[in-house]
Amino acid sequence: ALLTLLLSIGLVFQVYQGTSVASGNVDDPNLAGAFRPAVVFEPEMLKFNLPANSRGESFHVDMKFGADGISSLMVLLTGIVGFFTVWLASFQIKERTETYIGLLLVTISMLMGVFLAFDLISFYVFFEAVLIPLVLLINGWGNGKDPRGASTRFLLFTLVGSIPMVVGLIALATYPVQQLLGPTTDIVELSKIAEAAKGATQTISTKGSWAVWLLLLGFGIKLAILPLHSWLPITYSAAHPNTTSLIASVVAKLGLYGILRIVIPLTPAALSVEGQMLFGALGAIVIVYGAMIALSKEDMREVLAYSSMSHVGFITLGLMSMTREGLGGAALQMFNHGLITASMFWILAMLEARRGPISLRKEDRGMAAQYPKLAVLLVFFTLAGAGLPGLNGFVGELLTMSGMMRVCGILVGIAVLGTVLGAWYGLRIVQRLLFGSSGEYIAAQSNPLAARDIETREWAPLAAVAFLCLYIGLFPMRTMKLFQPDTDRLARIVEPVVKSAHPDMDLLTAGGPRP
Repeated sequence: ALLTLLLSIGLVFQVYQGTSVASGNVDDPNLAGAFRPAVVFEPEMLKFNLPANSRGESFHVDMKFGADGISSLMVLLTGIVGFFTVWLASFQIKERTETYIGLLLVTISMLMGVFLAFDLISFYVFFEAVLIPLVLLINGWGNGKDPRGASTRFLLFTLVGSIPMVVGLIALATYPVQQLLGPTTDIVELSKIAEAAKGATQTISTKGSWAVWLLLLGFGIKLAILPLHSWLPITYSAAHPNTTSLIASVVAKLGLYGILRIVIPLTPAALSVEGQMLFGALGAIVIVYGAMIALSKEDMREVLAYSSMSHVGFITLGLMSMTREGLGGAALQMFNHGLITASMFWILAMLEARRGPISLRKEDRGMAAQYPKLAVLLVFFTLAGAGLPGLNGFVGELLTMSGMMRVCGILVGIAVLGTVLGAWYGLRIVQRLLFGSSGEYIAAQSNPLAARDIETREWAPLAAVAFLCLYIGLFPMRTMKLFQPDTDRLARIVEPVVKSAHPDMDLLTAGGPRP
């Protein structure tokens, strides 16, 4: 896991250097397509031909892997969360520890495959392969409510979502046939075709809008958009918090990443006409819905589950704005949300190891006096999740709402209400767990950890992630330089399409100022 993290950091530096050199070519019209992978890996052994289609043509498949700014950011998130999850699992998981960590490593590998895939087949294979170790982790090491039922529901929901998604991906791969071209699974080539055909009447926006809805359905189930969210709180409540930290921080981003990597660049016209406002409205509604449910829950696992779902709504809002600010903010917030959510579940695992199941009403005892180090970290990550200026959550949420403001101010108004509710349930967590009304000091009983504050091996991962959250909050542009050329290039392609689909919207033109 440490080697994977070091390789992820090395990849980020390599992509960062390549992005800095090519950043001046973002708006060059001679460079077609939405993607400029700085690192590309195309092994000859992964190139093959499928049987001929009805026109007598063979279907050439070129499995390609690579990294640009957006994918390298997600690879880094996977490396960070994966390493610290393995670190904490080495002493938190007491039964079959080796098997548990082995399944964690398989999950991390499959996630890396999703984020590095630059062809539809590789993307789909790794996207689905993530389910196998996760189901085993939830069922085999779940210590919450009905882990077997939760793993079954998680598997059924994601498999049902895979059926429409694979049909939509096949439609994208065969779409070039309509343009008298050969079918292809290369995402880079498909983005060039989509950009070239954006003004034509024979585009997928008019002839294949059903494919966009299938893709949105498949990715929407993975990101738990309303009303397809019922698997999320059950899974988060049943799985071990260490497992949930990886699911909530990285796995929950697969649907968002699929929309950012496939739906928006490959079907911008269809999305802007068919699903942009509906999906954006669902994102705004889930912000308020998740926050209100989090306010009503007492079980800490359920509170964090609905809190995570609420914050994912901001990312959805930014993606559906299809603007420079929105896309950049969504990419940044995917990374920010992953760091904050993983840390909150790590803290929950540490609390449960000392006190058993955590209930906000039951634990109204003032634990700050007993666990001062843990209390400081809990307050820090709660404020980061609430969007305190100076921390990383503020920048991402502000950009996503700024992007949507150029499209629909009503949705932004709903999202602002969600930020208020988010601060409310965040302060409720702090008040109930740390500064309760009784303020009693609970002596250690049979559990030797009950009287001890978190140890060095526990707070070291949290301190490292807290430093990242503070650094991004104070110097956001240093992080955004990694992927901003990629999101700007994507916005240059999709903003004119959105403007033509919704001429009454106050969108900047492609030549307008950058955020």
